[in-house]
Amino acid sequence: MSAAGAGEPHLSVVVPVYNEAENVEALVARVIPVMEGLGQPFELLFVDDGSRDATFAILRRLAAADSRIRALRFRRNYGQEAAVEALYLHARGQWLIQMDGDLQTPPEEIPKLLAKRDEGYDVVYGVRAHRDDPLPRVLASRAMQAGMRMMDVELPEDVSTFRLMHAPIARLVAALPERRKFFSALLVWSGARIGTVKVAHSARHAGHTKYNFTKLLNHTFDLVVGFSSKPLRYIGAAGVLFALFGFGLGAWTIARKVLFGYGILGWASLFAAVVVLSGAQLVALSVIGEYIARIYIRERLNCDGDELRLPDARESEPSGQRPRARNA
Repeated sequence: MSAAGAGEPHLSVVVPVYNEAENVEALVARVIPVMEGLGQPFELLFVDDGSRDATFAILRRLAAADSRIRALRFRRNYGQEAAVEALYLHARGQWLIQMDGDLQTPPEEIPKLLAKRDEGYDVVYGVRAHRDDPLPRVLASRAMQAGMRMMDVELPEDVSTFRLMHAPIARLVAALPERRKFFSALLVWSGARIGTVKVAHSARHAGHTKYNFTKLLNHTFDLVVGFSSKPLRYIGAAGVLFALFGFGLGAWTIARKVLFGYGILGWASLFAAVVVLSGAQLVALSVIGEYIARIYIRERLNCDGDELRLPDARESEPSGQRPRARNA
């Protein structure tokens, strides 16, 4: 196949993959006609997150046959967010279209993202009109979303990783210094104009999901810790309640002894003191946590702004610190 257009691509379709040997050829076969139909220069960029099957061998063969296809490879599995970060830093297009390698979101839905972008949005999320996932996965996802709302984490409702982003915004969030990134929340935090559009959703083309309940739980924890100080305030509130309960118990014990001559002061007063001190410790921990959280937020804000220098992908991966990607 020949390259569509000269020079740098206008659109980059970016796909993180891990053990998707059964899916990548079908994915390329469906993405290429859709992108060709848009009439704009494009590239299809993959990051193989240390697959143990033939995924990278297939990607290398596809890239050799079509110059619009590029593939990078991690030496070992670092996780999806690390692969996405590498994609954002290595993509050459002005607009990035992210999708998963399992074909659960049809590539034929890409024009919907572009049409919504033309309404003036920097980021467009695909919202699944109907989820074709196993019931336990759907219930776990719904529970996570409810928890995020309780913790005041800003996320569009029921979004997927199928999204369109302006490249400078994608590189901005990829260049942030934090080690454990959650890009859906970071894109909202960036202040980008965000839109959503309903897209189709289907079962996996082949293979099985790499996302189990443990990984979903870990992602939820990272999201709460990284984007909300509400848990600290809940801990502080619990400390205040403990302290009030302890004071009340102590006052009730003393009053009962003084007024009615009933009760033993020793155990009750000791228990009240323990409860008060435990509550005071929780309050103190909450205050300390708030200070640390604000230092963390300040560090992130210092990397924002119009003068931010977006680093080259190689500069953002110090030796021994970040996963290294190898070209196909």
